[in-house]
Amino acid sequence: MKTQFAFVLFFCVLSLVSFSQDKIYRNNGEIIEAKVIEIGSTEVKYKMFKNLEGPIYVLEAARIKKIVFENGTVQTFQDNIRDPERYAGQRNKAIKLNFFSPLYGYTEIGFEKNVSPGKGYEVSLGILGAGKSGTLTFYNNQLGEVKRNPRGAFITAGYKFGKLPDFIFFGRTKATHIMQGTYVKPVVYLGAYSENIIVEKSNSVSEVDRQNVTFGALQLELGKQWVLGETILLDIYSGLGFGFDNKENSYQFDNYGYTYRNENFGAFNYANARAGRTPGLSFTFGVKLGMMLK
Repeated sequence: MKTQFAFVLFFCVLSLVSFSQDKIYRNNGEIIEAKVIEIGSTEVKYKMFKNLEGPIYVLEAARIKKIVFENGTVQTFQDNIRDPERYAGQRNKAIKLNFFSPLYGYTEIGFEKNVSPGKGYEVSLGILGAGKSGTLTFYNNQLGEVKRNPRGAFITAGYKFGKLPDFIFFGRTKATHIMQGTYVKPVVYLGAYSENIIVEKSNSVSEVDRQNVTFGALQLELGKQWVLGETILLDIYSGLGFGFDNKENSYQFDNYGYTYRNENFGAFNYANARAGRTPGLSFTFGVKLGMMLK
C-alpha cells in the first residue's frame, strides 16, 4: 500500500512540475521552458524555468509563434505584424510621381491606397509628350533631324501584396509603416499615342510621317517602398511580363503605297519596352517619389 501511495505521489508531483512552467515556441522551432514575466506589444520578458533566480531575458514578439502557459492557455504571435492596430493613425494614401519619366518623353502621376497591412491598390495616368522628346535622323537630299513628338496617354492599375519588415532599434523591435516594405504587384498597362517616324522611299530618300500606336501589357512588378517621416514616399521597382502593340520601327514606300516590313523586333512604348516580335516580353523599371495624404 505504501509503495502504491508513493507512486501516486510521485506522478502527482511530476504532473505539477510539468504544468508549472510556460513554454515559448519560437518561429525557428526552438521551445523554451520559461516563466513569462511580461508580454509587451513588441517583446516578451521571461526567466529560464531551470534558473528562476537568474537574469531576465527579452525576446522579440515577432520571433515567437506562440506561448503555452502553465494553466494550458495559449497566446499566438504569428500574425502580430499584420494587426491593423499596430498602424493606427498612420497615413495610408499617397500621390506619386514617376521621377525619371520626363527624361523618356512622358509624365506619370499615380495614386496609391493601402486597404490592410500588406495589401493595397495603385492606379496611374501617363501623359506622353509631357517630357523630353527624342530625335530621329533621316536623309532627304541631306541629313536632317526631327523630334519624335509623341502625343497620347496610358493608364495602369495594379494590386499590391507586400511584406512588412520590422526594424530593430537598441534591441527593441519597432513596427514599420503600413505602406513600407517589399512587394509584388500584378499590373495592367493600356495606352495609345502617335509619334513621328521615318519612311524610306524606293529611291532611298526618306521622309517624315506620323504613326499611331496602341499598346498594352500584363506584368508582374517587384519593388521596395520606403516611407520617410510620415510625409515622403520612395518606391523603386522593376517589372517583367507580356506585352503587345502595333508599332512598326520602320517601313518602306513604293509606287502603290506603304509596304510594311516585318522587322518589328522590339519597341519602346515609353511606359514599357517590348523585346522580340509582338506579342512578346515586356519590361519596366522606375523610381517613384510620393507625398503621403491624410
